[in-house]
Amino acid sequence: MPSPLQAKSFLSRLLMRCFTIRRRRKMMAKHEINAVPVYETALQQENLQALSGDVQVDELRHYGFIVLRVRPETAGVVEAMQQLGIELPKALQWTGSLDTCLVKWISPDEFLVTLPLAEKDAFMQQAKTALQGIFSAVVDNSGAYALLKFSGRQYQDLLAKLCLYDLRHELPVGKVVSSLLGKTGAIFYRLDDTSLLCMVRWSFAAYAWRALVTASQRLEST
Repeated sequence: MPSPLQAKSFLSRLLMRCFTIRRRRKMMAKHEINAVPVYETALQQENLQALSGDVQVDELRHYGFIVLRVRPETAGVVEAMQQLGIELPKALQWTGSLDTCLVKWISPDEFLVTLPLAEKDAFMQQAKTALQGIFSAVVDNSGAYALLKFSGRQYQDLLAKLCLYDLRHELPVGKVVSSLLGKTGAIFYRLDDTSLLCMVRWSFAAYAWRALVTASQRLEST
């Protein structure tokens, strides 16, 4: 049995520890309230000028990405898409515009929407309302991807070193394909004949960038 003095000493230490923990929690709460969220994209810290050769890569940073899971033939889907002002594309195609809303076919019941980040939340709410009662899902995937734009005289030569799919000859404007960039999955499509857009998973974006830098060092300087 501890003596009264030992018990009193133990109780004092316990109370002091509880007081210290409460004070730290208050300080943390105050810090969290005053914290300002920082928006940072997958390649924010990378030097996008590090590629060799005549290749330009830009990370398009102000876009949101929303996954629509729905079967186009389901009753009411056409009317729901009309309410949203979009059209679901056919297999391996895209519809719309990056300025407003670009919809890409990913699978028979999955479509990936790219739109200005500032309009994402409103679109999410509108889509959920329009699809209410229809077997579907609307998921915000804005933190899941990096969107890269390739241009320059040698960008197709660079991508050919990392992608098995023939992007030069088999990816016309209007088509979208899912393939590999090095060892990571990627989605490729064109909006015009002079450039190409590529979406890679956020968690693999740094790897993809290092693979591009390494591959660019093997480009012929012609």
